[in-house]
Order: sequence, then structure tokens, then C-alpha cells
Amino acid sequence: MNFPAEIPVTWLWTANLLYLIFLLAALFFAQWSRLKTAEDANVLFGASVLLWFTWRMAGGINQDAGLEFHLLMVTTITLMFGWAYGIMSITLAQLALTLEGRADLLSFGLNALCNGVLPLWVTYFLIRFIDHWLPKHFFVYIYAGAFFTSACAMLISRVAGMVVLWGTGMHSYAHLMQDYAPILPIMMFPEAFMNGGIMTLLVVFRPEWVSSFNDKRYLRNK
Repeated sequence: MNFPAEIPVTWLWTANLLYLIFLLAALFFAQWSRLKTAEDANVLFGASVLLWFTWRMAGGINQDAGLEFHLLMVTTITLMFGWAYGIMSITLAQLALTLEGRADLLSFGLNALCNGVLPLWVTYFLIRFIDHWLPKHFFVYIYAGAFFTSACAMLISRVAGMVVLWGTGMHSYAHLMQDYAPILPIMMFPEAFMNGGIMTLLVVFRPEWVSSFNDKRYLRNK
């Protein structure tokens, strides 16, 4: 979703303030020692560029304000870098969209929260639940941790966006239910397929890039 600046200013500034709190927390709690080499920084920057490119490939419904569809890829970012660096990556991607004129500056926080921070935390808590309660196995990590989690992140993010558009009076409940809601299940499958595919390739060929994956726990003696 790409929220327009026409949304009531109270919503926009509240979202901007809330997002600033998340960003400051990320900067404070980030393990900066993980960027000790140029390769580490390049991986983070490259993932942020890919996130920006994914977000900018959006389609809409009859040019309705805010009703855009695009894949999120936030589950991949979260599994690779954790929540703190994930928020920084989201910030870079949203900043790029804003600078190129594809998003309004005033709605920066609302866009970043709905498209980034919310699916990030959905991923974070689901992967912790999966890691604690399900068997420590490679296929559990991929299918539950990447495929299922990313589909849930997409669903909750889009539902939250619909609530914002309805609560601010941008679109009626009937319009959202008729024209937008039926497409959500369709969007969940490509989101799951993209994140699951990327994570499968990463844990096989570049497991050192994935902070949430440990081959001793998920591969050895299985």
C-alpha cells in the first residue's frame, strides 16, 4: 500500500512519531559489530536495494488512493538481519521511494509502518514461536519460518492497511471488501513463494548471510 498525504494529518504525524521511535530503538539496539567487514555492509545495502525494487513494482485498483499491491519481502529481510537491521533496511527502501517521488514525504511513517515494521514484527514473533515449539529441522525452518510466516505477514499488513483507509475515511468498508479484500489470498501465495525461494537459496549457498539460521541446529544429525 502507498498511503497518500490526504489522510488526516493526525494519523500521519502519529505514524511518523511511532516510526521514529522504532527507528531510534533499532539504531540503539543494533549489533554494530556485525558490520565489521565491507561484505557485511554490502549485503545489507544490496538487500535494501532489492527491497526498494520490490516495493516500487506496484499495481493499483482503478487509481484508487492507497489501494496498491506489491510484494513485501520483509520476511526475508527479517530472517537475514534481525529486527534492528531490518528496520534500517526498510527505512532505506522507503526513503528511496520517497526521493524518487513514488511516495509522499508526510506519509513516510505510515507507509513504513504498514509495509515494513508490522510484517517485520509478525515475522519476528512467528519465527520465535516456530523455533520454540516446532522441531529444529531444515524443512520446518523453510516451510513454516519462511513460506507460512511471509504469507501471514502479508495478510496482517494488508488488513491493517485496509483498517487505516477505512478508519480515515479514504475508502468505504463496502468498497474495500468488494474490490480489495478478495485479492488478498491471491497476494499471499506469491509472497510466500518469493520469500521461501529466496531463503532456500540463501541457507544453501550463503548461510552466513542469514542470522536466524544455524546449521548445527537445523541440519546436523537430522
